[in-house]
Amino acid sequence: MQRRTFARLVLPVLLTALALTGPGCGGGGDGKAADEAAAFSYDFPPDVPFDPAEWTTATDYPAIGDPRSVKDDGSRPFISPWLTFPPTLRTDGPNSNLSTTRNLHALMFETLVQLHPETEEFIPCLASHWKIEDNPDGETQTLTFRIDERARWANGEPVTAADVYYSYWHRIQEDRKDPSNVMTFSEGYEMPVVVDRQTITVKTKKTNWRLFLYFSGMPIYPAAECSIPGEEFLTKYNWKFMVGSGPYELAADSDLKKGESITLTRRDDWWAENETWAKNTYNFRRLRYVVIRDSELTYEKFKVGELDWYRVTRAQRWVEEIPQEKDVQRGVIQKRKIYNQSPLGYGGFAFNMRKPPFDDRRVRLAFAHLFNRERLIEKLFFDQYVPINSMFPGRDWGNGDKNELIEFDADRALELLAEAGFKERDDAGYLVGPDGKRLKITFAFGNQSFERIWLVVKEDYEAAGIEFELKLLDASTLMKLITDRQFSMHFQTWGALLFPNPETALRSDLADKTANNNIPGFKNAEVDALLERYNKVFDRKEQKQITREIDRLFCAEIPYAFGWTADYARILYWNRFGHPDTYLTRIEQYPDNSMILLWWYDAARETALQEALESGGEMPQYDGDGEERIVKPWAGK
Repeated sequence: MQRRTFARLVLPVLLTALALTGPGCGGGGDGKAADEAAAFSYDFPPDVPFDPAEWTTATDYPAIGDPRSVKDDGSRPFISPWLTFPPTLRTDGPNSNLSTTRNLHALMFETLVQLHPETEEFIPCLASHWKIEDNPDGETQTLTFRIDERARWANGEPVTAADVYYSYWHRIQEDRKDPSNVMTFSEGYEMPVVVDRQTITVKTKKTNWRLFLYFSGMPIYPAAECSIPGEEFLTKYNWKFMVGSGPYELAADSDLKKGESITLTRRDDWWAENETWAKNTYNFRRLRYVVIRDSELTYEKFKVGELDWYRVTRAQRWVEEIPQEKDVQRGVIQKRKIYNQSPLGYGGFAFNMRKPPFDDRRVRLAFAHLFNRERLIEKLFFDQYVPINSMFPGRDWGNGDKNELIEFDADRALELLAEAGFKERDDAGYLVGPDGKRLKITFAFGNQSFERIWLVVKEDYEAAGIEFELKLLDASTLMKLITDRQFSMHFQTWGALLFPNPETALRSDLADKTANNNIPGFKNAEVDALLERYNKVFDRKEQKQITREIDRLFCAEIPYAFGWTADYARILYWNRFGHPDTYLTRIEQYPDNSMILLWWYDAARETALQEALESGGEMPQYDGDGEERIVKPWAGK
């Protein structure tokens, strides 16, 4: 029986629901369930002798926090904006898989193992050691984890193997009404076995290199709180948190103001405080998330100091407005464009390939040639973005350097449409097909701020003889149309995983089903075979070869007319912070996550900021007045 060692195991993909992309591996709770946790009992088997030499761990890895950082006294919170308040605070169940709640949970609940945000190697968290062993059947594996004996919940109780067992059990219960959890965990594993108080083992049901990641990256909850019936869980934790084990908690009921704000407080007794992966991280005593439902109002509130930072999503604002702001020019507000190596999502017009006219590849390709991205990037986006031609842009998992970059070409589009039967025009000048019906597309969208973009796009389609109707819908109505596959073409954007998991979007058996990620209805037997092979390959180089081939085949079918992307973050922040020279971690996609993890209040800067605000004076602004500082700490790596 061969054991897969830490060095041999290829680093797996991240589920969006799993918090494994930063050293916080999580942490926190409301601290009020101590009596409940104390009442829970579990009859552990006798302790099994533990020999660290027989296990995998990591000790020689770079520190994550900056040694210059300081912990603040909590006199002011670090304030971030939310556009909407989450519909629930629950970790699982309906409406829980949102970025807002997931970011909170990542600060409140820890995982067994985590991924170093610089090296991308596994390092400890709740589990100090682990094993990955092949089973005699040659198809499955046994994963074993040793819980750190020092790990503690916020109520002081030790974290045990029983907590891990029930955290898994909780996710496969259908009464939680979270089918994605049930599918991922029940299809991947046998029920775990508690070996002793500190040790748990679980057998996989199939070969899939990501299964170690999913289990080791599963946030762990106290058994006393997650082992309750689903109806009770859904109600009880709708607006409260379970006890957590990491750096932050909801310290008081008054820190939750439904629909308005939520404030988390850093614990004084975090068990991992002095671990290499935790030291000098999470330096803000309090974090406050405030709801500002209007993006323009968010910017205005930032400018008057009600928010600590602002992510600039409009290219026009970045290029034209912000350099003219006096507070930027005099340095009290700092402006940065920061590049890192985080995975990039993809997006564009998803064509419904299940029905005409987009069941014809020639029509899809024609529409892709009429999607004038070059014009949008130049005229509306101020050359701040680049067109994409891959479902895995940015890193080396995709075939983007070899896939065709489809450019605007109206003549070629008309040739393709003619080949597909759209040769004649009606009295209004619109193309008609062999059935005499006009080529008309109704494009529904849900964000009115994007209308300025779609009006430009409409011009090019109309000029080619396609009636292109714009239809603004509320978000819920639009989502139902997409979910039920009652659309013609839809502009869809996707986030990115550090390690791709393409099967959820590409498997042929999902194409004709509703409510899944295969929005275009993509079917390809060759891709299905590659997806199956991809799951079973443990060599990183071979994995990338497979995803590049998947990418090639997918893009050749034109399920999407791809859009654009950028491999940087544009941020503004008040000049009161210290930060690492890199500003962000190498693989973090969301700037505020890195800021919360790594930044700190700098007392000297705060004093200088207040003096400048009172006197109208200046603070140093990099690269001259009003100019952005471009930060590329990983260039060439």
